[in-house]
Amino acid sequence: MSLAGALWFAVQDDLFTNGVCNTSSAPSISNIAQDKQSSISEPISASETHSVLDELDDRFISQTLHLNRQCLRFVVDFIQARLKKDVFAPSHSLTSAEANVLATLAYYAQGSLPSTSTVRQGIGQTAAGEAVKTITKLLSEMSPDFITFPNSYNDRMGAAQAFKNLSGIPHVVGVLGYLHLKVSPPVGEELMYMNTLGYHSVMMQVIFDVDGNLLSLEQCCPGGTPEHTVWENSDIGRQFSIFQHGHTWVIGSRSLHGCGHVLTPAEAFRIKSNAALRFNKAHAQLHGRAQQVFGSLKSRFQCLRDIGSIQSPESVECTIKACCVLHNICKKFSVPLPLDFSAEPLHPPSEVVNIIAEQPFDYMEDTKDEMIETFFNIAEDEGQDVTRYVKEQL
Repeated sequence: MSLAGALWFAVQDDLFTNGVCNTSSAPSISNIAQDKQSSISEPISASETHSVLDELDDRFISQTLHLNRQCLRFVVDFIQARLKKDVFAPSHSLTSAEANVLATLAYYAQGSLPSTSTVRQGIGQTAAGEAVKTITKLLSEMSPDFITFPNSYNDRMGAAQAFKNLSGIPHVVGVLGYLHLKVSPPVGEELMYMNTLGYHSVMMQVIFDVDGNLLSLEQCCPGGTPEHTVWENSDIGRQFSIFQHGHTWVIGSRSLHGCGHVLTPAEAFRIKSNAALRFNKAHAQLHGRAQQVFGSLKSRFQCLRDIGSIQSPESVECTIKACCVLHNICKKFSVPLPLDFSAEPLHPPSEVVNIIAEQPFDYMEDTKDEMIETFFNIAEDEGQDVTRYVKEQL
């Protein structure tokens, strides 16, 4: 799990300290957090205990908000606690604050502000629109707390062991992918936003763990930007380049061939054994999980399916980060995906990147070859499968 237990203890402590959370409705994260209830000096008065959530049935929560009740209660309590800390935020009653949060969650899930949802929550479209802006900004600012990379040695080794158990590839701490979101680009900049699947998009660099929890999120940029350029200019890429994360890898597509600490498939001209074929199969298994992770994001938060007109990538970055924070929270509470889930197609590399990828022998290749020989070599007839694979790649 990408979120350390200490973070969840701190969040729960924050809810209790602010008098927002009560154990009858909020999920218990730990016994420590439960014991904090007795420290609340000023319990919520009886007149404030009415909750909009109490009026919502599980079917509405699942179909309209794409959450479950436990997760929803946690999110509402957490956001309310944060809003109470903002001295510049307008004050709201418990009921109206909940309604604002629910309207925002409905917007994320449905991609718009459905009138039936806002009417049910007792707020107008204008107020709901302002709530979306406020809460989106709040959630995006919390992304460094909820989207965390395994920085300690023990955390990295735990992540690497999980990937090795699944694929046989050692020292992998995450899968690197690029989330593309459809947009209508600024006039005159259409080419910059055209991605390799033929539509205009913005893209975010994402790293996730073996279970699909997001570990790193940065670099919102036009969808036509080469992936290797994004990686090399990212904070996490620079951290790997100075070995801040030790001698570990992230799994990446062949468009990232030659990028430091990115483990890409073995190139066709370098495949001389079945060990390399087995490695490529294991690599594809891990990298293909991006289809599930990105598909789950767009299915649960349908506002990400088509952002619409934008002025710049930065103008939509807050919405993307907010949904990614909620994604990790949903993973924590094992919230099932909507019934209309569909996997996201992988983006092929651009022609320019293919030319770069065909350059043989870089400093990563010898290390990759040694790893393949050590972990994927099984004594058997090597000839037939290799010949077939090389012919398929020509």
